[in-house]
Amino acid sequence: MDRRPQAGTTVLDVGGWRVVVTDGHTVLPDGMTHLPDDAFYGHRSALISVVCPSSLVSIGDRAFYSNFYLTSITLPAGLTSIGESAFYYCCSLASISSVDSHALFTFPASLASIGRYAFYAGRIDFAPIMPGSSRTRVTVPATAQIGEEAFPYAATILRVPPASMRAQERLLFFYKGALAYKRCRPGLLGWLERAQIRLGAYGPDGAARQRDLEEFEGDCALAAIHA
Repeated sequence: MDRRPQAGTTVLDVGGWRVVVTDGHTVLPDGMTHLPDDAFYGHRSALISVVCPSSLVSIGDRAFYSNFYLTSITLPAGLTSIGESAFYYCCSLASISSVDSHALFTFPASLASIGRYAFYAGRIDFAPIMPGSSRTRVTVPATAQIGEEAFPYAATILRVPPASMRAQERLLFFYKGALAYKRCRPGLLGWLERAQIRLGAYGPDGAARQRDLEEFEGDCALAAIHA
């Protein structure tokens, strides 16, 4: 049986939830709080990427066991537990990130436990911190319990206090907001100008014309005072 990702759409029943997989990519449904044990065990639907909803709190045992083609998963900020062997033999997994983080292999500050062998025998073995390095840095909350051999020996576990992780998440949130504003500002200003034109704000008695006139007269008055 060919278990490679297939083009097209597949609909799966995952613990009573309707999960749509399109070309190997899926966004788990809003409202799901627990991904059941064995949910995508053994290449089921041949996943490439998964985005978890903000409602998801836990990932069950062997949920993605042996999904060879899974390359990335985005975890919600409120995730608290990852079950045993959840990503065992996910050999292509190159990105595990929180929605509030852009870093690879960074878990949410809320995470309380990672089960045994959760990420064992996976891509973490082969994704170095930087060129020339043979080890991968995995960032987890200092308070999280990590099961036996949850990560390969090649991984370096960085334990960070949850408060520090949340501070970094907030900083990243504002940074993303600033970037979004910078991208949207020209279009927003253009839209406001068009709206003012439609409302007649630039007409002889319009509000914009009156505002500009008042500013001009004020500037002239200041210039006369300092002359």
